[in-house]
Amino acid sequence: MPSICSASSASLSRRRATTATRAPSEAIFGWTYSQAKPHEVMWNQNFGHLGTGLPYAVGASVAEGGKRPLMLITGDSSFQFHIAELETAARLNLPLVCVVGVDYAWGLEVGVYKRTFGQGSLETGVHWSRNTRLDKVAEGFGCHGEYVERDEDIAPAIKRAYASGKPGVIHVAVDPKANSEEMPSYDEFRTWYAEGTQ
Repeated sequence: MPSICSASSASLSRRRATTATRAPSEAIFGWTYSQAKPHEVMWNQNFGHLGTGLPYAVGASVAEGGKRPLMLITGDSSFQFHIAELETAARLNLPLVCVVGVDYAWGLEVGVYKRTFGQGSLETGVHWSRNTRLDKVAEGFGCHGEYVERDEDIAPAIKRAYASGKPGVIHVAVDPKANSEEMPSYDEFRTWYAEGTQ
């Protein structure tokens, strides 16, 4: 996730873009790696639900009249909740690029299974097909799609997506094992935002 956020942040700062994030791990990494100015990052920490990133991003772009580029940084689980909003983005030709970290699972839930039941547990109902291609789904809605596997290809894919003149989705394959295991403990995690300071 850090490479997604660092490449995305570099692209955003050059474009004066607004960022919307929703998936918890992507949002926290995004705060760490981006130097956003006030009113340039949206995240509903406590009063929303999974999947609000794409509708928020579309709404923010519409509210600004499509004048500034906008980027959504999210995970595949969250992104799929309201994926049909890509049609709205395409119909309105919004300058939106969605960078989606894809581990083909409810990544945080996989981590819970592993910590609770141990390695090799069944992890029932938290994985989906490795054939899932969110870039192709985006193309079906009339958007630009990119598939990325290497960190160094993220920034060029973002550049191509903005240059396409269409809303874009960049499907970034991430290591499912690293995504579900290489995380801080909750005690450390909660200190990264306001909850830990109360």
